[in-house]
Amino acid sequence: MHDQVAHHDIRAGSQAARCRFPELRMDGKDTIMFTADTKASRERLQIENLLELPWSGWAFVYAYVLFIFSFSRFATLKALITMYGSPDDYAFKVKAAVITLGFLEDLVCATFFVCVLWLFDTFKSSIIQRVEQKNGVSTTNMGNIATFTGSWLLFFVMIVPFASDMLLVLNREMRFTFDVLAAMIRERDHLSKAPLEPEEAQRSYVTAVLVVTCTTLFALIRMRASWTDLTRWNPTHLLLRPTRQRVVKQNDKDAVKIVEYEELSLEDGIETTNSREEAAYSSKRFMYQVLQRRCGVILVFLGLVLLPALVLAVSKICSPLVAYSALNTPLNELLGNVFSPTLKESTLQNAEEVETFIHPTEQHKLLATNSLYRRTTGFSGDLAFNVSTTPNNPPNVLVIGIESFRYQDSRYLIGERDPSNLYNGLNTSVTPNFDRWAKRGVAFRNMWSSLPTSRSVESLLFAQVPYDSTVKTGTSGGWTDTKLYGLPQFFTAKGYETFFTTGCATTFDGWDSFLPTHGYETVWSNLNMIELAKNEMGITKDQWFGPEHRGFQWGVHDDISFKFLGDLLVNKTKEQSERMANGEKKKPLFLTHYTISSHAPFDSAPTWYTELQKPDFSPLYKGKNHEAAIKRYLELRHFTDMELGRFLDRMSAEGILNDTIVVIMGDHGQAPEADLWNIHEDSVRRVASAIVAEGRLGRAEGLIVDDAAEQYDILNTLADITGVPDGGFLQHGVGRSLKRRISFGERVVFANDPGYKMSIVRGHQRLRYDSVMDSMFLHDTEADHYIEKDLFPELSPEEQAEWERWRDNGRKITTYYKKRWDDKCFAINC
Repeated sequence: MHDQVAHHDIRAGSQAARCRFPELRMDGKDTIMFTADTKASRERLQIENLLELPWSGWAFVYAYVLFIFSFSRFATLKALITMYGSPDDYAFKVKAAVITLGFLEDLVCATFFVCVLWLFDTFKSSIIQRVEQKNGVSTTNMGNIATFTGSWLLFFVMIVPFASDMLLVLNREMRFTFDVLAAMIRERDHLSKAPLEPEEAQRSYVTAVLVVTCTTLFALIRMRASWTDLTRWNPTHLLLRPTRQRVVKQNDKDAVKIVEYEELSLEDGIETTNSREEAAYSSKRFMYQVLQRRCGVILVFLGLVLLPALVLAVSKICSPLVAYSALNTPLNELLGNVFSPTLKESTLQNAEEVETFIHPTEQHKLLATNSLYRRTTGFSGDLAFNVSTTPNNPPNVLVIGIESFRYQDSRYLIGERDPSNLYNGLNTSVTPNFDRWAKRGVAFRNMWSSLPTSRSVESLLFAQVPYDSTVKTGTSGGWTDTKLYGLPQFFTAKGYETFFTTGCATTFDGWDSFLPTHGYETVWSNLNMIELAKNEMGITKDQWFGPEHRGFQWGVHDDISFKFLGDLLVNKTKEQSERMANGEKKKPLFLTHYTISSHAPFDSAPTWYTELQKPDFSPLYKGKNHEAAIKRYLELRHFTDMELGRFLDRMSAEGILNDTIVVIMGDHGQAPEADLWNIHEDSVRRVASAIVAEGRLGRAEGLIVDDAAEQYDILNTLADITGVPDGGFLQHGVGRSLKRRISFGERVVFANDPGYKMSIVRGHQRLRYDSVMDSMFLHDTEADHYIEKDLFPELSPEEQAEWERWRDNGRKITTYYKKRWDDKCFAINC
């Protein structure tokens, strides 16, 4: 009987311990607070009560992060939507969808962040407890420092990609990716040379200040407020340790107190007096721990797997416009770009598809059914022009790539009609010397390019659609383990000596390794020009960047580089004459030269030119946006044209031009009048071009070719002019020979800007599109230079279907070249 009573007492005691009211503790955070019964005190008490809730730290992190994300999205919403669509797309329905999807993606990102922050707090608390137990001293200061430092770094790492993304959208209509970061690291030595408009600089400074301020504020709050410690609570407590608080009135009506009721864990308050109770206690504690772990796994799955999966599913059913505009780039990059809309990619599958991109005037043999890799054996068809050459005395070939030389700078190429009024009634040409020499050669007024310069190297020298990446080109890193077939290989097969010269640094974008790897025996950079100038002109270091400004941040000015290019040609021609006089075979020269002085931001010219009287170009810039930038560009454009003219005049006087075919080509265009320079697509992609072949053109002298052409046409054009070597030559390009006559508008060319839009040009019409969305915009390149009127809706269904077919082909050929670059193989088997 006594045993039963004792046993009952034990159980009752155990029950009472488990279900008791907690004691009212008079210290720390559980102190009962008595305050005056006033409105202010009650409001203050309610806030304090709210902050004392164990999950308040989690709520704070979510609220803070989502507020920053949402504020940034609203600030850039219009720029995001119009970047991928058109101004007409900036409607309520689209905005609501973008904001909603963006919030969901931000919520997922915030969930990942809060979990990482909780792990940090847990690790920090564990370390601090160990230190306190070991040393028996307070670690408050150490804990505060750790909290501030860890919170600052983690928040900074999360917010910088997001803020950078929004900034790039505003400044350059680009999105932030880890590839952008890799490119910045790769080209860190050249970042200071990148052109930055005052508005861009101001936005960048403001963004940097806001990022640092928000990050520091977040870290300070976390350090100063103990309730932000995430170890006070975690989501498993929702299932296993629910807590509730009540405000209880005391007898004194002017005071209130907080009494906390707890449903305690099974292990709390259990007192055992024998081994059976201890075993029961241990068993229950073990079961609780198992349940806690299982709940933790379930919640991790829900928050870090299921929630992202659900948001991803929502993203995939949204239109590409909404999905792109709502993109949370840190989250997207972290998860391997799964939130990016699926690209509409396909590549060449069979010989029939391959032949679509090889012009019928080219005689060739495919070396694979799904590859453009082929052997070209000749060309056929009626001639548009002819350049006379003899096999026993092959001409030298010089290709000049002129920095930022757009079509509209040449009054000769625009013509008298000037339907877009680009010259505003001005009869003077910005480039009179190019115009003068183009009239003595064959001019191409509808030539298109890609940008920046490295992509023109891909197209101009290797006849291909450039590598489709916003931050990487076909020269980046050198691609030393990839075999290419283009102009250098073609002329090497014909026994030519290959040279590449430029006034700029070849360390940019891997040129210093790319050019010698892919066919150039000799490469001269700005360093070679500086050494030559020192030895032959006596130019000292102070003269390069001192008051005389013989050089600038991008390299050596064009007056210097053209001088040494001319010296090289004169010396090589003498050597060739001596060899032939001795009965030896001529060693002709294939030389590529790129200028640099007219590179953005157009803020440097030699002092002698700055002081020179210049033509009045004011009708081209007065009253326009960015008037000063346009003026600087035009004057530098005129400077390079002056030096081009001096060079060609010298070569003519020395008799070099009678033995040399010269191709002049803008590497890409420029748009100093635009807020975002690449959005004036016709200005930056349509370039000036001409072939000068003194004494070789006959009646074709002064011819203007008006049909659409692209830089990648130069390989086959020069092969047709100089003659195909015995047995043909290998190539993997998409160009045609411009020497052959075809019907106007019969053929399309692809002119892409991977950082902005793809395009197709056919005759005088140009179609804009991208790799994902179905939207297209067609405009007249002659009458609508600034792309204001969309002609596509006015077309018949049959005409629209034809343009759609060419758009699909444009995507296909772009994907083909990107895959070949990525696989590092342009030959048969990859």
